[in-house]
Amino acid sequence: MSTPVPVDHVDMGLPASFVWDYGTHRPRVSQLYERAKSSQWNPSVDLDWSIEVDPGAEVPPETPGGVDWSRLGSPLTAALGTDPGLRREFVAQQHGWLVSQFMHGEQGALLATAKICAAAESLDDKLYAAVQVGDEARHVEAYQRYLTKIGVSYPCCPPLAELLGHVMHHRHVDLTYLGMQILVEGVALAAFSLGGSLFANPLIARLTDLVRRDEARHVAFGVLSLEGTYDGMDPVDLREREDFVVEACALLRDRFLPSQVWEHFGIDTTMATARVLESPDGQGFRSLVFSKVVPNLRRLGLLTPRVRDDFETLGILSYEHQPDSAGEYEATAAAGGPDQDPVGPDELLPALQGSLRAVRLIRPEPALAALSGLVDPARLRCIPRTRIGLRVTGIEDGDWLITVGAGELRYRVLRPIEGTGGAELTVTMDAGTFTDIVAGRVAMPRALMDGRVRIEGDITRMMSLDGLL
Repeated sequence: MSTPVPVDHVDMGLPASFVWDYGTHRPRVSQLYERAKSSQWNPSVDLDWSIEVDPGAEVPPETPGGVDWSRLGSPLTAALGTDPGLRREFVAQQHGWLVSQFMHGEQGALLATAKICAAAESLDDKLYAAVQVGDEARHVEAYQRYLTKIGVSYPCCPPLAELLGHVMHHRHVDLTYLGMQILVEGVALAAFSLGGSLFANPLIARLTDLVRRDEARHVAFGVLSLEGTYDGMDPVDLREREDFVVEACALLRDRFLPSQVWEHFGIDTTMATARVLESPDGQGFRSLVFSKVVPNLRRLGLLTPRVRDDFETLGILSYEHQPDSAGEYEATAAAGGPDQDPVGPDELLPALQGSLRAVRLIRPEPALAALSGLVDPARLRCIPRTRIGLRVTGIEDGDWLITVGAGELRYRVLRPIEGTGGAELTVTMDAGTFTDIVAGRVAMPRALMDGRVRIEGDITRMMSLDGLL
């Protein structure tokens, strides 16, 4: 007799809606729908499942998200010791746990978008949501197939399960949009963009890139659909949305604590949680995953004083001046080409810079993550390996080591005890100048001539920066 499959039943909270007006009244959502139809991919065809995968392969510490075992300290070091086999198993389990959580989130998105499709009172929203349901089904299929291949999987972690329940049973459909399209998918999109050890092999890297392109469109849909919803809303109703945002972000903050993996190895979860929460790397990662959420809430008018106070406590309010997802996606779309055939760096960089024109402050981490994706891989193979120290003053976590050339581009934050990290040259500028350069308001040569940028070290290595900043 087979074991029953676990199933949770959730009240969807509201009735379905028929829309008898078949006209197009939301042209920007309609444009998203057209791009969504042309951007379908098939996990069985577009992914090479023959690739050998080692989920326990370690990623160098200097890679974003890499494990620096010397800095983990108790209780992880005490539990894992120096046994390379045990460490490899820990990396494999944590990898499978993280991909499992993405898979569970995608099933949540599948159900939530089906609810949106049923309840939406705009035909444009219904049509787009219907296509997104198909996207989410492919995502679940692809992640499930990958987890089967590596032989490691975990149940949905409690914070994510609780949030998905909240998203599904709310009687107000805008809270389903808000919870799924803006919060859950926004955090996933930011995590996908970080790369590094999250996706350390070609198969999961390709899978995640395909999912990321879809997610960028999904989050943009949420922003466009909710725009104007909260303008002039009754204070009592607005308070309900504020409560939802604050509580959901607290759950999302804990979503990336792999307690189930720690339990698997008999590690004290209370001690491990405290260690991760106090570590600079853990704090940085948990902050960066909100880099898409905060500007989107700003555009929707939900960065109210109460939400701002909570975000200040979480350390994520600094992202409010980053570009929102609808603006980013539309800038990318304006550069031409469907989602599955992205334009080259020469066309995409100006579009990205155009979307940043009004941004007042850009932090190094999201800028490096975005810009590194625009560097021509062929160019990286043709220049010598160079370590560049980037020092952005007037901002926390402003010191970075960028390793570029010889076919790679990596970056990591530098801590005070590390000095220059062995860089061949160091480039120093204030946060305003860094923002102006990244946003395309000033060119690097001009900033050098104006004295806004200072270079120390082997100046001949400066050519490695050409096209990077």
